[in-house]
Amino acid sequence: MNKWPLGDLTIDRILEFEGPSLDPFELFPDCTPEVIDDHRHWLEPSLLDPKTGLLILSFHSLVIRTPRHTILVDTCGGNDKNRPQRDRYHMKQWPYLENLAAAGVTPEEVDFVFCTHLHVDHVGWNTRLRDGRWVPTFPNARYLFGRREWEYWEERFQDPEAEEHLHYQDSILPVISAEQADFVDDGFELDEVMRLEPSPGHTPGHCCAHLSSGETEIVMSGDLMHHAIQCAEPDWSSCFCADPDLARATRRAFLNRYCETDTLVFPAHFPSPTAGRIVPDGDTWRFKFE
Repeated sequence: MNKWPLGDLTIDRILEFEGPSLDPFELFPDCTPEVIDDHRHWLEPSLLDPKTGLLILSFHSLVIRTPRHTILVDTCGGNDKNRPQRDRYHMKQWPYLENLAAAGVTPEEVDFVFCTHLHVDHVGWNTRLRDGRWVPTFPNARYLFGRREWEYWEERFQDPEAEEHLHYQDSILPVISAEQADFVDDGFELDEVMRLEPSPGHTPGHCCAHLSSGETEIVMSGDLMHHAIQCAEPDWSSCFCADPDLARATRRAFLNRYCETDTLVFPAHFPSPTAGRIVPDGDTWRFKFE
């Protein structure tokens, strides 16, 4: 499913790429072959590719249409981006804008762009290449960046030796230069529908987007979890987490909070059908896709 009508809201998943992507032993430093074997019966074939042994991940944005606004959450890796150290993002040509158009949305119609955090695969389509220049992809949008997230990265972004300097230069700085960026605090509310909830650990300023529509509750959880196996193994933080211990605590609190509720969770990298609910599974949890 790529579209969810939820009360007064409609949510669309805008796909950049989905498929076998990362070695579980690289993504999760605590992963062991024995634990993968224990979970293999439910991981394969939709979450773990039996041929390659790679985790199946999705890279997508989520578009929220409210009665008043169109909001886009996270912007994937982008096209034409120079990423020599990250081949999966390097000089790609994804049909992302075509997928956005297929959902009935033009870049000009997006009112707000929210990045759950400022990693390379969450800011790429903030900009696109036009006549040799990086310009905001969504010309009429306000781009919402968490203030705490920005404060953490600001110095490193501007270090020309840092890997992050590349995506700062082509995917963040052009938005700031165009005066389309707003640095917002934890708890920021938008449109009386969406509020930002801090979920630190993966990065210090990582935030989830919490939405309400009548009795419907929705959370867009970013990289609080990269893969559904982290529900069953909640202590597994990814190799990309800035503070693995805090990430574990945040994830456990999230899973406990939303377990056995009607809250629909949209993680940033779970493959089709992407959305689901948290259910108990012994001493831990399971992600029930819907």
